[in-house]
Amino acid sequence: MTWILSLVTTLGIVYMAPNIFPPLTTEKIADNAIITTKLADGSVTSAKILDGTITAVDISNGAIVTIKVANDSITTEKIADGAIIAIKLADGSVTSAKILDGTVTAEDLATGSITTVKLADGSVTSGKIADDAIITTKLADGSVTSGKIADDAIITTKLADGSVTSAKILDGNITALDLADLSIITVKLADGAVTTAKIADNAIVTVKLADGAVTTAKILDGTITASDLATGSITTVKIVDAAVTTVKIADYAVTNLKLASYAIPFASTYSTTSTSTTETVNWVDMAGMSVTLTLDRTSHILIIFSTEAYTDTRDEQISVRALVGALVAYPSSIGLTPREYYDYSDSRAYTYTLYRPSVSAGTYTIKMQWMVSGGTGYAGSRTLTVIALPA
Repeated sequence: MTWILSLVTTLGIVYMAPNIFPPLTTEKIADNAIITTKLADGSVTSAKILDGTITAVDISNGAIVTIKVANDSITTEKIADGAIIAIKLADGSVTSAKILDGTVTAEDLATGSITTVKLADGSVTSGKIADDAIITTKLADGSVTSGKIADDAIITTKLADGSVTSAKILDGNITALDLADLSIITVKLADGAVTTAKIADNAIVTVKLADGAVTTAKILDGTITASDLATGSITTVKIVDAAVTTVKIADYAVTNLKLASYAIPFASTYSTTSTSTTETVNWVDMAGMSVTLTLDRTSHILIIFSTEAYTDTRDEQISVRALVGALVAYPSSIGLTPREYYDYSDSRAYTYTLYRPSVSAGTYTIKMQWMVSGGTGYAGSRTLTVIALPA
């Protein structure tokens, strides 16, 4: 109990008046006398520690914090193998120079970490590309050249609609089997491309012919039959002049209405003025009995003459004839009146028909001429009609 009181007393004096004791020098302290408990917290400063004397066992685990480590003081040999784990590396701290060539394996690379700029030109070889990995969007426009495509590799499903242009098809290589049924439409045919040999026999039906497409040159001579002609299709302008011969005309088919004006050439005249003649030697023209007629073809001329006539002398008579131009019609002379006497009040009417065959085409004056055997001959009302019939 006594020693405890002595210790307390000493400590109190030291605490209250530390300066009353003389300083404690080094030589007063026995070697190894300053143990851990003798040192106040924080009393061992850097100056108190002999350089190079702090060993690993002097440092408690976890005591070396970041600020205690001088920059660049941790050298390679201070770092234990495998001690630098991922979280110890600052982002971007591992540069290319820090990675041993050839040591980055597939497992070291994050999915999607190899971007375009990371690949050296030409570094992606065929062996690096997985089968079926090159999809359409990975191919640059125009990058697949002919040399990159295996023979027979381009099948139908690989061709886009409309991708096979004319320039891509070798001339003369499209066969009938390559063409879909009905694929050759009008705009695909070059003008003049469909030759006779390309058209099947009997393939050209009516609906295939454009209106007016069958010209004269396209019809074989003599092949159009009556059944080919529509009713009423043969109009006037379709018939060649003089093409309708007698055998082409049905019996009794030519009615009066079918004859054009002057189709049968004719001319006529008449007179009601009495005339007379005493000529006994030469034929003279009978007044008012002359017409002009034009013939387009050789014709037979019919001359119909009617008159009232008489002579003033018994046993004398009037004779008449007809001229066609300079040609005398038949009969060449007709005794118009009988050889007996009668006066004018007893005049009679006479009609004769004269005929001149095969008169050539041309324009002619047809006239009646007369004379008497004696005395005076008289003619009253009279007519002259001339008809030309085809020879």
